[in-house]
Amino acid sequence: MGRKAIFLDRDGVINSKLPEDNYVSSVSAFEFLPGVFDALIVLQELGFILIVITNQRGIARGFMSEADLERVHSHMHSELQKHGICLEAIYHCPHEKSEFCDCRKPEPGMILTAGRDYDIDLSSSYMVGDSPSDTAAGRRAGVCSIRIGSDPDENAASAFESLLEFALHLKREADGELGDSSHTRSG
Repeated sequence: MGRKAIFLDRDGVINSKLPEDNYVSSVSAFEFLPGVFDALIVLQELGFILIVITNQRGIARGFMSEADLERVHSHMHSELQKHGICLEAIYHCPHEKSEFCDCRKPEPGMILTAGRDYDIDLSSSYMVGDSPSDTAAGRRAGVCSIRIGSDPDENAASAFESLLEFALHLKREADGELGDSSHTRSG
């Protein structure tokens, strides 16, 4: 039996999301969201490995390079390590929507590849994202999709206001403080 994982969208879940058609292309534009460190520590303590799954079409559109993205991810990884958080891997799709690749969310390619690469039990894992493309990718990959934010989402099993709220929910569930209905809580 494989390991269980939390697949995390990056922008809007781990760090602040910039307005549409703006990209986090430098370390100075990367800002962790409140509660993220605490949330990731809780998830790690619950036995989940942490993997980032992120669309980065700013590369295809020429707004940043792979090297720019690597600098941002190195910074993110370093800051997480300072808080005792082990980020297992980061998968990114550099393609434009019109390229119809199998890795760009809502396609499940990055999740399925990570599942094979890290021997992950997808049925015991979660995809946490702030958009329908994130939750659709999770559903298509066979993981439980969680939506961050209050917008309705037919692909999400549950919705939480923040990653920390979701992590604390899983902790309460693991501690036996929640009943069976906890799996389908919404908004």
